[in-house]
Amino acid sequence: MSDFPILDPQQVAAATAQPGLVLLDFWQATCAPCRALEPRLAELAHQHPGTFDGYRIDVDADPRTVDAFDVMSIPTVVLLRDGHEVARLDGLIRPEDLHAMIADATSPGDADAG
Repeated sequence: MSDFPILDPQQVAAATAQPGLVLLDFWQATCAPCRALEPRLAELAHQHPGTFDGYRIDVDADPRTVDAFDVMSIPTVVLLRDGHEVARLDGLIRPEDLHAMIADATSPGDADAG
């Protein structure tokens, strides 16, 4: 069972419009760095239960979503809050980068700082 189900192109709009945090993993089955990221994302989901919903976008099956999010390389992880991008990581993504991204997005006062 995957913590990050692969979205069909027709499911993307509903998934990305969800309230709260949504993490999108732009992924390709033959991409070795993408496969290396999978256990890191699973660990992130288990260490931050209920904090975000995670999904994968298959870059080969859904080029329209890849273009819509301006993804230039894989793996790319995009974090949305209430449908708006708040963070992005790409390339060699370390576990500490993922945790920092979630911590920044969930820190008290983040939305109303200023």
